[in-house]
Amino acid sequence: MRKELFIILSRKNGSRATVIFSWVLTLMVLANVMAVILESIPSLHEQYRWEFHAFELFSVVFFLVEYLCRIWVAPEQRTRRPATPQQKRLRYIFSFHGIVDFLAIVPFFLQAILPGLDLRFLRIVRILRLLKLSHYNTALEDLIAAIVAERNSFISALYLLAIALLTTSCLIYYAEHNIQPDKFGTIPDALWWSIVTLTTLGYGDAVPVSGIGKLVGGLTALSGVFTVALLTGIVASAFTTRVHRQEIELETEIKEALSDGHFTAAEQATIERLRKEYGLSVQHAQEILNRLREDFQKSSGSL
Repeated sequence: MRKELFIILSRKNGSRATVIFSWVLTLMVLANVMAVILESIPSLHEQYRWEFHAFELFSVVFFLVEYLCRIWVAPEQRTRRPATPQQKRLRYIFSFHGIVDFLAIVPFFLQAILPGLDLRFLRIVRILRLLKLSHYNTALEDLIAAIVAERNSFISALYLLAIALLTTSCLIYYAEHNIQPDKFGTIPDALWWSIVTLTTLGYGDAVPVSGIGKLVGGLTALSGVFTVALLTGIVASAFTTRVHRQEIELETEIKEALSDGHFTAAEQATIERLRKEYGLSVQHAQEILNRLREDFQKSSGSL
């Protein structure tokens, strides 16, 4: 029973129960996000206060049961290193998904334990339930892994950005603090202007008026084009590299399966699991398979 429940919760197959649960969880998350948005409207919150509370109570029970079930089935998770059931459960609890699942239910209990806590804060925390969809999408994990893989370049770009922020904020403070003390009276005030200018947002709440200030503003804008573009390029390149690496890993698995000329059921299951884990479409995986089959047939024919 625990193994079957693990398969349903982790989408290890495409059974009807798995698909139904996936849709139910997705709809529950989206409904909770919509409830948080609608609850922020004072008139709706006052008129449907009981309905919002009842739906929140139902959601907490639903997510709590799901969270406890995921803890229970955690020993079924395959790991590279041998681990006891307790270790696997702790690994899930402190994993990214485990923390997200915990945050999905904690606002309700915080309100019960700390009744004086700002309800608006609890509503904002409840919006984190949207992250529960990461169970079925690896976008966040791929992005974090890509940044970690290119962390040296990423840190270097952040260092250049920090230098640009501090330098331009000090220069604009020197140029404008006597003319506009309300906007550039301190370096922290000037730092806000530098952030807005370097990122090319340009809110317009603080604008240099002196000749030197305008010169500094122009240099700041040009610096932002280079530093922010460099940071964005590193992240985009790292993300692309990770996707390419995942394709290579899938190709390697398919090559090993083709080495004896046919697929076994276990090999097909492994390839399908990797395809879903890496977020590759069926068509994309089929194209890779067809190409490798052609290469295998050519190499077999030449031999």
